[in-house]
Amino acid sequence: MTFNIHGGIARDGLRDINRVVQLLDEMNIDIAVFQEVETRISRGGCNEDITTLAGSNRPHHVFAPSIIDHDGWYGNLIVSKYPVIRGIVHNLETTVQYEPRNAVDALIETPLGKIRVIGTHLSLSIFERRSEARNLIRLMDAVEEKEKNPILLMGDLNEWQIPSKLLKFLNSHLTPASCRPTFPSWLPFLKLDRVWYHGDRLNVSANTLCTKRVSKLSDHLPIVVEIFAL
Repeated sequence: MTFNIHGGIARDGLRDINRVVQLLDEMNIDIAVFQEVETRISRGGCNEDITTLAGSNRPHHVFAPSIIDHDGWYGNLIVSKYPVIRGIVHNLETTVQYEPRNAVDALIETPLGKIRVIGTHLSLSIFERRSEARNLIRLMDAVEEKEKNPILLMGDLNEWQIPSKLLKFLNSHLTPASCRPTFPSWLPFLKLDRVWYHGDRLNVSANTLCTKRVSKLSDHLPIVVEIFAL
């Protein structure tokens, strides 16, 4: 699953990370990629949110702070049922911005073999997004020069432009998984959250989870990704 959890703040204005964890458990999610994880105490978060989101069912995790303050951080997180062999944080910025953007890159040992799961959250500026996407592909390619593992790239791309040079660029390097719009959660018409994959031995499907209950958890809807071995 990929899910922008809006700092854990639901549409009712209450912050309750446990509601997100309950959804993961009910759907038996093996790996979750989160955006807008908030652990800063001044913003209502806490360090324990990481272990809460991971939980006993997905104890392995890699986090990628994009903003770090004295009382915590804000950024991306991957939690996994399966062991994480290695985790990397890719800095996607060409120049320093107000909110730096990164990608969290985890190599995970799954029943289907090793799979690279990469989560990111790109900028609101169209020019920054394009630069960040180019940096992301370059940094991804530089990691595995000898051993090539299947890749899942997912997250909040903040791309609503149609036609889109950014999407065309990513589609030229990875295979997009079709799914429905995710934003805003109460009346979704923008495909801000997306999924791509690469690998000869994977068959991937992606479905936007759109129910009345789920739509109340965040301003984005989550995408559930299913992987089948060929």
